[in-house]
Amino acid sequence: MEREIEEKKELIILVSPICKESLEASIKLRGWARERGYSIREISALEDEGLSIIIDLNIKRLPALILNGKLISQGKIPEDLDSLLGDLP
Repeated sequence: MEREIEEKKELIILVSPICKESLEASIKLRGWARERGYSIREISALEDEGLSIIIDLNIKRLPALILNGKLISQGKIPEDLDSLLGDLP
């Protein structure tokens, strides 16, 4: 059960290492997520794992934010980052 709770607290940030806006958004997202107790994994869209995620989740824009395998945001992030989670834990 504890492992299940930990998995629910992991956010994946999919970024492009050649896009300044994507990298800046990632910095903002990492700080925001850490403050809320989420573990973070940043994955490059140019790596095999990143490409697989793009295909599996039909991602069109970066950065993309994934929680428990579910795409919760892609493209420009909102000013109010808390709105990304809505009712999520």
